[in-house]
This record gives sequence, structure tokens and C-alpha cells, in this order.
Amino acid sequence: MIFRKAKLQDIPAIVDIAVESVSNDPIDVKIDRAAMADTAKVCLNPAHFMWVAEDDDGVVVAAVAACVQQGFWFERMQCSVLLFYTRVPGACLPLMRELAKWIKSRSAIKLGIVSLEPGVDPRLVGFLKRVGFGRESTTLTYVRGV
Repeated sequence: MIFRKAKLQDIPAIVDIAVESVSNDPIDVKIDRAAMADTAKVCLNPAHFMWVAEDDDGVVVAAVAACVQQGFWFERMQCSVLLFYTRVPGACLPLMRELAKWIKSRSAIKLGIVSLEPGVDPRLVGFLKRVGFGRESTTLTYVRGV
């Protein structure tokens, strides 16, 4: 398994992974592959984070994407994870470890935020706490029509 920064040619595979990730416990929204691809391209910029894992055949099997923006209610920046998903058990952990290292290496980033889906494996929560995402918050989501 190879863990590396994503490249432009990875975008179709990243979008496929993103579609798969939001299809596991779907909400009543229309998936927009073009918007996913546009946002993924933005995340290729070094100001943001986009890494993939590829198997021995060169197939992208996991992806982590995060976007950095000015904090709304505080000074400095916020890094929000947009995507973390794997088709191969364990392949996302090195990517999330790299993200945590990346966030910690950028002094302008004050907050790093990862939202977890309902029913997440508690082992993932423990892992994220070990790499530095230690503050738990409750996230509630309004979905029109649900």
C-alpha cells in the first residue's frame, strides 16, 4: 500500500470513493459528482489537504480531503475534513495520521474538525483522539424533506 498526496489524475477515483462513502447511510439529497470533483481539485492546492492510498496495483482505495479557511469566530484558520473513506480496512488510518501531522505543522491552523457518522466504530473515535482530535462535540444536521 502506498500513501501519497493526491494528483489531478486521482480526482475521478476520489469522486467514486466519495460517492461510495455518502451512499452507505444516505440522506435524502441528490449527489453532485461535478461539485465533488471541483472541490477535490481545490483541495489539491497545498493550502488544503488531499491524500490517497493506492494498492499494489495502483488503484486508489482510500482518500482523505480537508479544506482550510479563515475561522468564523476566532483568529487564525480552521481545517475541516470533507472526506475520509476507505475500501480496504485500515487504509485510511495512515492518511488520517498524516492529516493530523499536517495540521500540527501549520501554526496558522487553530482548529481541525472531523465529523463522524452515526454509529461510527468506537475504535475510530479512539484513534482520532490518540492523534490529537481530542475535543468531542455533538453535531446535529437538518435535512430538508426528512
